[in-house]
Amino acid sequence: MTIAVGAFAQTTAPVTLADAQKAYVGGNWKEAAAAYEKVCPSQPKETQVSCNLWGVLALSQVGDAKSFKKAGTRLDSLINVTSPQHENYADLVMTRAQFMLYLGKYDRAAEELIHAIETSRPNQSLVLQKVCSAVLSRTKSDELSERCESLKHPAAEAPKPAETKPAEVKQAEVKPAEVKPAPVEAKPVETKPAEPVAAPATPATPVAATVSAPAVPASAAPEAAKPAEEYWILQLGAFGVRENANLLVTNLKKQKISSTIVEMPRGERTLYLVQTGHFSTREEANAFGEKALQPLNVEFQPLLKK
Repeated sequence: MTIAVGAFAQTTAPVTLADAQKAYVGGNWKEAAAAYEKVCPSQPKETQVSCNLWGVLALSQVGDAKSFKKAGTRLDSLINVTSPQHENYADLVMTRAQFMLYLGKYDRAAEELIHAIETSRPNQSLVLQKVCSAVLSRTKSDELSERCESLKHPAAEAPKPAETKPAEVKQAEVKPAEVKPAPVEAKPVETKPAEPVAAPATPATPVAATVSAPAVPASAAPEAAKPAEEYWILQLGAFGVRENANLLVTNLKKQKISSTIVEMPRGERTLYLVQTGHFSTREEANAFGEKALQPLNVEFQPLLKK
């Protein structure tokens, strides 16, 4: 009896996220990049950004200029389609700051890192501080120095009480924009970027800046007093869609807390920053945040202004 050649052909096991992670940890960058490219589209929607970021990092470390340029293009596209309220958005922008650093574009690296800090969360401050040291060692930026200094004393993350349902904030879909990264003329330095996220396997579920009604209305933020030459404000959220920023401002107003929206152009996008108060000291700003904003489930970040 004859048996057809392909009758018992071996089948190749599908690539898994664990395979991609194993290759990454082992420093097998090309294998890891290919694995992430295969598995990320099938991952749950809430973890795809984190998965794709690991793929970009692996591709950037393959060791040739073509792969590095391809990683940069993917990173730009990923940033363009990710909401600034996503928990990994600051990680993406921080990674682009590192890319600019490796390419010798130090001023651009500083701009990107400022943007990353503006959209960051308290649990990202330690990694951001490491990237701050690297960028500030190559360029002088007073604004970046101030932002990096503020990371050393982050405000406490607002609690998320289970018994109170936060107000729903709908994010509008952002269409990807065509991004043309600067050409890479030389082979990039094979330096491992600072780790952007705590663990690729099980990232936390994104939490938008939301407001829930407290039992007792909070007092209004001080805004009548004229700011001194230097003063502090609290940043309450960074949005890619103005309507979402308006929603936060409206909800705060209902609790007798005044806030403003500051437009911050960033490349082809505009970021809408929600800020409140003029405070004389960091301590005064944090005290207000802990008293008036934490009960509302609103994250806040103190920033020094001049």
